Amino acid sequence: MDGIMDQAEDLQTARCMQILSVIGDLWTLAIVMTLQESGMRFNELQRAIPKVNAVTLTNRLRKLEDAGIVSRVAETRSKQSTVYDLTPFGRKLLPIVDAVRTVALDLERSGLAP
Repeated sequence: MDGIMDQAEDLQTARCMQILSVIGDLWTLAIVMTLQESGMRFNELQRAIPKVNAVTLTNRLRKLEDAGIVSRVAETRSKQSTVYDLTPFGRKLLPIVDAVRTVALDLERSGLAP
C-alpha cells in the first residue's frame, strides 16, 4: 500500500512542479503584477514591464492564456486592439504575487538582496 501512496505523491509532486514552472516564472509574476489593476494592450504591457522583449512577452502571454490565468479579448472598436486581463483564476495568484513583492522589498531594505 505504501508503494501506491508513494507513487500518487510522486505524481502529485510532478504535476505541482509542472504547474509551478508556469506560475512561478519571473515574467508570469511581472505580468500578473502589472495586470492587477486592469487589463492592458500588448504595447502597454511591454512598456510597463522592464526588460521584457516582445518575443518573451508573447510566449508568456500564450502560456498564461492556455493555463487559464490571462484572457485575451479583441476590443470591438478596433480589430487591431487586443486587451489582456487576469481571469478569475489568475486573480487567485494576487496574494502570492503580493507576498513575493513584500519579501523582495524587505530583502532590498535589509541590504541582503542579490
